[in-house]
Amino acid sequence: MTDQSSSAEEAPDLGTSHIGTPHERSWTLPLPHKADSVPLARAIVQQVLHGLGDPVDSFAASLAATELVANALEHTPGDGEVELVLDWEPPQGFRIEVCDEEPLELDLADRLHGGPGDSADSAEPAALVGEPGEPGEPSEPAEDGRGLLIIRSVADRAGIRTTSHGKAVWCLLEPA
Repeated sequence: MTDQSSSAEEAPDLGTSHIGTPHERSWTLPLPHKADSVPLARAIVQQVLHGLGDPVDSFAASLAATELVANALEHTPGDGEVELVLDWEPPQGFRIEVCDEEPLELDLADRLHGGPGDSADSAEPAALVGEPGEPGEPSEPAEDGRGLLIIRSVADRAGIRTTSHGKAVWCLLEPA
């Protein structure tokens, strides 16, 4: 297995040299439905956080972005794009969201929200069931299927919401 870690210095120029100005607090980037989008998302998060003065744990944010993008690529069809949305929302924190065009399945919504039904038009993201930092134990050994558990272990809050075109899975890292 090769090391796919990437530093902010290795990140491509994404037109983010002005990051950290009072006017730039949100970034929306389409990513191709390719495995290369995973390290690209990680590099983008590192570059954005560096430009903001590293207000949150860069490793945790990069790991969360990696898992969010990898999950979206794994669980959506291979055509089209996923969208990476990054928001610096002081004092709440740094929000990472990945949107795709697949609808939120009711059984997934039930498991995430703790009950039947989903607020399809809710602007407020629904939180994942469970406390961050206590991801629980998978029932069987597996090589995959741990993305949301990892996200919950590194993020302060995480959730899923429906969008007009599908769903968005998000996490929030609070400033130290």
